[in-house]
Amino acid sequence: MIAIAKIYALTSVTIRGDIMLIPAWYSEIDAYPFDLQIIIPNFLINSNNPLIQFLRFLNLAHFHYKGRLIISSSILIDTNPLLDELNKIYRKFWNLYSNILEVPKRRQLVERELLKWSSTLPNSTLGKFIHQYYSHSLKRTDWQQKLSLWRSLRHKTIDKKKYSAKKLAKLKEKYVEVWFQYFEKINFSAHIKSQFPNFIETINQLTFQDILPEKHRSCPACEMDLSSYPPDIQYCPQCGYALLEPAHKYCENCGAELVKDARFCGRCGKKIE
Repeated sequence: MIAIAKIYALTSVTIRGDIMLIPAWYSEIDAYPFDLQIIIPNFLINSNNPLIQFLRFLNLAHFHYKGRLIISSSILIDTNPLLDELNKIYRKFWNLYSNILEVPKRRQLVERELLKWSSTLPNSTLGKFIHQYYSHSLKRTDWQQKLSLWRSLRHKTIDKKKYSAKKLAKLKEKYVEVWFQYFEKINFSAHIKSQFPNFIETINQLTFQDILPEKHRSCPACEMDLSSYPPDIQYCPQCGYALLEPAHKYCENCGAELVKDARFCGRCGKKIE
């Protein structure tokens, strides 16, 4: 029986205080080959601009888990209403603590509330994972470092205007390029196909002509153009998103986690490029 791995779209907040969906990896066993499921909230593909929103999340998943997406046997996109509820609860508590100016401290309080809320969830795989994820976040996050970063960014302005049509077109060009790395093995669940036919029709209309040769280096969280910044900057100067490569790297041949500075994979022996 082939293993199943999942990427859940959980709710978090940037160092600037913008609520967003982030990809979180879940797998009960470390096995290859595996089928991958990307589980998103319904609102992501039922928004004002669902194509951009969905492709943006796929871009984030690609940013964090590129190697795993590449070696997955297939990718199924599905939704779970519990992720809609999670987002709603997160926003509720975020607004409840609106009197706290310092974003990291506010986020810490929100995640404590989420931990209490998630402990009351039904005994499901997603419910247990949500509780585990925010418990881990509270224990492992360097809150003082986050606070120092927030203070260093606080004096800088951020453009809160809605994206122009030109900007959205540029984002689509970037996102579609990622889409075409995986589209041949992506499928959408029966639920999405039946409940969101307009979204399915729109995404099926994507063509290679949507991709322009011009490349833009940008932050995967806030989309700030980073072309004028050094390639080794660690955090986005606008939103504070960590721009380092993920701490864990995986073999693109078998999916095994790689030891730091390894020249060959410890499981399959493939040379690491």
